[in-house]
Amino acid sequence: MPAASSPDRPLPGRQREARMNDEAVLAAARALIAAHGPGASMADIARRAGVGVGSLYRRYPNKDALVQALQVRAVRDAARLAEEVADAAEKAGVESTEDDGAVGAFLRKQITDAAGPLLRPPGVIGPIPDDLAAVSDELRVGIERLIARDRAMGLLPDGFTAADVMQLLLHLRPPMPLRREGADALHLRYLRLVLRGLRDQAETGDALPEGRRWDEWVSAWYRPDEVDPAAM
Repeated sequence: MPAASSPDRPLPGRQREARMNDEAVLAAARALIAAHGPGASMADIARRAGVGVGSLYRRYPNKDALVQALQVRAVRDAARLAEEVADAAEKAGVESTEDDGAVGAFLRKQITDAAGPLLRPPGVIGPIPDDLAAVSDELRVGIERLIARDRAMGLLPDGFTAADVMQLLLHLRPPMPLRREGADALHLRYLRLVLRGLRDQAETGDALPEGRRWDEWVSAWYRPDEVDPAAM
């Protein structure tokens, strides 16, 4: 197997074209699925991306595979963001009392910048794919770094977990019949209220009831085929 190209080294022509086509396909799929839901067709995605339908199916044999690729990308991007925020917070050291914390910074960026879904669409079951499980674990590690920093700063109470961060993001960024900037403004308003409540809880010294574990959070969205979602 040929060695993987360095991220900083220019790719050969065909590889560069393939990567550009894949980026175009993922961008088109993200936009159309966001606009039309799971009913977006592969033909429409190919047309928007400017690639042939046959080329699209050679790369992604069905829509489930394409949605999975979008999820892997979104979770990987979130994991990188968590790592970047944790690194910046650790370098900054002690912040002012106005600091919303590392978790707050991560959630703000996810609300305003995230381009893809972190969760499997409702109604789809099956075990989590290996590549998605790997990036999911990277995300967990990054979020746990953020929580540890904020807990040490007195911004988060004991009992607040990485799964709580993801659950909070789900509640803070629901679909809304507003333009993106208007929806983001509301989501950020509620984020500030939540962060203030968490800080107040931390100041009391009272721990929260233990939140869900990360594996419980993941398994709620990725279940074996034989499990009926209605029974969960």
